[in-house]
Amino acid sequence: MRTYAYIDGFNLYYAVRNCRCKWLNLKSLVTQLLPLNHVLERIKYYTARVSGIEDPGQPKRQQVYLDALATIPELEIYFGNFLASNVWRPVINLPAANRTINSPPVPVILPSGLHPIDGIRPEILPVGGYPTGARSRRISYPVRSAIKVEILKMEEKGSDVNLACHLVNDAWKNLFDAAIVISNDTDLAEPIRLAAQERKKRIIIASPNKFGVSPALKSVATNHRHLRLTHFRRALFDDPVAGTSIRKPPSW
Repeated sequence: MRTYAYIDGFNLYYAVRNCRCKWLNLKSLVTQLLPLNHVLERIKYYTARVSGIEDPGQPKRQQVYLDALATIPELEIYFGNFLASNVWRPVINLPAANRTINSPPVPVILPSGLHPIDGIRPEILPVGGYPTGARSRRISYPVRSAIKVEILKMEEKGSDVNLACHLVNDAWKNLFDAAIVISNDTDLAEPIRLAAQERKKRIIIASPNKFGVSPALKSVATNHRHLRLTHFRRALFDDPVAGTSIRKPPSW
């Protein structure tokens, strides 16, 4: 059965970034998930080049990984874009409750709760703590008059749209009999439905999310899998990558 793989790079990255499994061989990962009668013909990987604004070494580490992926003959990489902007947002939770703030002439300790702020117009500062478990007290939404702060907003654009367009287009062109989509992004529910129901393609969802597969994706896919730590650990590149001098970044 002719099979294509479509991989949401950032959805997958957030699943592996804390388990020392970033050095993923995507062909090995996908192969683990497919029945024996499937022939993996193409792997499409959707990502964006990181900016290095938050971590100057991140672009170099990403490029090393992209070089490793380029050794997989079946793999193609499609790039979206990162957009950085400064935006004002209401504070949901300032995690300073019961912590000492060195504010001369004497240290200040703010209790958890809503604190009125003097200013041109009445504002409220929501103060809570860092979450430490189910019992931690957190303010989950901003009050209408919450004080606002300016933040750096990093937003990835284009990857999910590119994946959706390619999945539907390839299905309509009859390039595959089955496809596996590695993502848990519910925005992909409609293109998956179109490929599975309108074109009668076998579509397998493989979710890297620790909570499993989204119900919205389950309802439209032919089948679904939950990616686990064991899948990632069995799918790592050699270090260096076989036949090359490409080495895993030391921090990975």
